[in-house]
Parts: sequence; C-alpha cells; structure tokens
Amino acid sequence: MSKVLQFACHFFAVCVSSNTPTAVYLGIMKHNGVPVDADLMKSRQQEAEQQMQRIRNEIIMLIGDVEIGANCGTKAFEDYLYQTLKLPVMKVTASNKEAADDASMIMLKEWCDANRPELSSLFTLVQECRKWSKIKSTYIDGYLKYLNSATGRIHPDFFALSTETGRMNCKTPKAQNLPRKSNDPIRVRNFIKAPEDHLILSLDFSQIELRVGAFYCRDRTMMETYKNGGDIHAATTSVIFSCTYEEAQDKHRKEYKEQRTIVKNVNFGTFYGLFPKGLQSTLKFKAGVEKSVDECEAIIRNLKSGYSALTTWQEETKRDAAGKMYIETWLGRRRYLSNIRSENWGLKSFAERCALNTPIQVTAADILKLAIVRILEGLPSRPWLKPILQIHDELTFIIPKEKLNEAVIFIRECMEQQPFPEFDLPLVAEASAGESFGNLEELEG
Repeated sequence: MSKVLQFACHFFAVCVSSNTPTAVYLGIMKHNGVPVDADLMKSRQQEAEQQMQRIRNEIIMLIGDVEIGANCGTKAFEDYLYQTLKLPVMKVTASNKEAADDASMIMLKEWCDANRPELSSLFTLVQECRKWSKIKSTYIDGYLKYLNSATGRIHPDFFALSTETGRMNCKTPKAQNLPRKSNDPIRVRNFIKAPEDHLILSLDFSQIELRVGAFYCRDRTMMETYKNGGDIHAATTSVIFSCTYEEAQDKHRKEYKEQRTIVKNVNFGTFYGLFPKGLQSTLKFKAGVEKSVDECEAIIRNLKSGYSALTTWQEETKRDAAGKMYIETWLGRRRYLSNIRSENWGLKSFAERCALNTPIQVTAADILKLAIVRILEGLPSRPWLKPILQIHDELTFIIPKEKLNEAVIFIRECMEQQPFPEFDLPLVAEASAGESFGNLEELEG
C-alpha cells in the first residue's frame, strides 16, 4: 500500500472515530441551545450605553471635537495623538503605520505618566471606552441579536474542523469568547442561566496542554509531578527561582504571589518557543508584572536548564519539521509548514512556533473530542443530560438538580479515561455547578 493511500485510510479512520461523532455532538448542542436571561441582558444594555456616553463625554472634554467613533479607533483620533499632541510612536502596524491598539494605549499611558502626566487620564478613559464598547457590541447586542424568541435561548453554530489546530469554535454568536472576570464589569457569564429546578454543570480539563506537552517532551520532572498529583506551577517555580518545592508552595512567602503569576504565564508559553521580549510583553500586559529583558532571559534560561528534556524535544521537533516541511501529531494529524525553511526570519520563526504548538494543541483537542465521543454514546440512556457549550477545554451541560452526582461521575469518567494506549499521564477533569454560568461553585472529588 502506498504512503498516500495509507495516510488517506488513516485520515478516514480518524474522521469516522472522532470527527463525525463530534459533529453529531455539536449538532445536539445547537439544538439544545444556551438558556439566557433576556431581561438581565436588556438591563445591562442600558447600563453599558450610559457608561459609554459618560466616558465619551469625559474624553470630549479633554480633546475637544475630535471624531473618536464608537471606540476611539478613528484616523482622526490617531492623528490627534501623533500629529497634534506629537506623542512618541510606541508601536507600528503591519503596514508600518502608527498603532493605536490597546497595547499602544497602555504604553502611551506609561510614557505620559512619566513625561506628560496631564494626558494620562485620556488613555485610561480610552481603555474604559473600548472595554464597554466590546462588551456591549459582542456580549449584549450580539447575544440579543441571536436570541430565539420561541425557545428563549441562543443557538450558536459550532464547528469541529475550522481551525488549523483542531480546536472547535462557534459563531452566531461567538459564545466561546467570554471575557475574563477581571475585565467584565457587568458579569456577562450571568446571562447564561439554568431553567428552574436545573443547574449548569461544567467540567474542565485541568492543564491539559501542559500535560500533553509533558507527554511529548518526556521531561522526568514534569512527568513525575503529574503522576504524583503534584503542583506543576510549584515545580516550575523551584526550577526558575532556585527554591525548594516546599518553599514554592508556601503562600506566606512575600515572593509567592509574583513568582506564581510569572510561572503561570511561563508554563503556558513554555512549549511554544518563548523569547525574552515576548515574555516581557506577556508579563506586562497580561499579568501586570514588570520585568526587564535581561530578567526574562534569565527566567527562560533557568527554565531550559531545569527542564532539559523540553529543550531537546523543541530542537528535535523544529529540525524534524524543517526536514519534512510538516508536523505530525501522535494520532496522525498533519499541519504543513511551507515557511519552515524560509530565509525571512519572521516567517521561519512563526513556522517553528507552529511546529512546537501544533502537536500539543491538536492532541489536546483530540483528547477532548475522544471524551465527547464517549459522552455521546451515553446520552441516549441519559436524556436529562443536555450539552450546551464547549469552551476551550471545558464542557458545559444543563441537568436537573437531583442528577448532579450522577452526571459528574459519568462525565468525569468519560473525560479522565486514557485517551490512547501510549498516553501515560493522568488526566484530571474539574467540576463546578451553579444556577448561572457566572456563579459556578467548584465540586470536590
């Protein structure tokens, strides 16, 4: 049998065993729909409009009659910043023009704090304006637009194969991209509300990408941490900051909070080829932690030294991908990388990062899909179990209150089952439940 035919047969088998049942499951989710509180959304819509008007008025008081549009993204506003105020260009777009995105606003505010403090409040207001604009347009207007008047629910379209990494996504509306609690003044998750006498139940794979990454790179420290039920963030803290595992877990240490924050961001970028400047930017804008490029370089150096098998795996993976011009996952999915040999550093670097993240993200997606297949097989005997959402590594259901324990046991068994014979690390599914998606309480066990 030719290699092409072998690959075609394998791909067909994957479709039959995983993708087709997943598509059926996604169809069931669309049919069930996501129950929402329309009255609460309409109330929050008015609140958002009032907040946006207040912020716009304050901005106008500072800059006059400059046209700012809905979210301070107009050309007139950019010209005001860079030509009228003559502020420094902190960032440029892909077309080499002055940027005015959120990261630029943060950097400009920091520059103004030190050099032109009278302008600092402008950038705080711009960020607030954009936050409220995003919330209103995406999570309030967007949800209300697709609210089915007959069912009182939204019924998103879900797609099993629309991303290069195999991750599922949805649109009309984009119900997967819910805002973080820290950036959500109106509690969008509370819009999703269980019917009377029912609960929303959510089960989320714990650190699935880190576990898959440890499986691929075979680093002894990572694998032993997971096999022993340990704390991977504490293990990485001890590696990076040269402290004991016990010290890394001590919440009373004055360095604990900052180190833990750094390590979480480092861990989730570890397998994707961190660069010092990229880490510095991530820590600054996502975690609010200021570190110099030299400090970030030291963090990465210590990480590679402590997890030596990780570095070896990364170099071997990039070299193998460059030779084949594609990367293949453990279960046989391929992603072709046409720029992996490019002389353009940017194109080559991006292709190398794809070579590193594809096996992990695709395998994590496959593990979730295999769990979905097992859940699907159990739905006919559990007609009360209603899948409604899939967000990243999390599956969400509507269940009668009295079925909570039975549902958790069944779904957890489906998710924590060994996905394929060679996978030798434990999977953990964390469960939480509540009457609204914004008030889920963690369940023990």
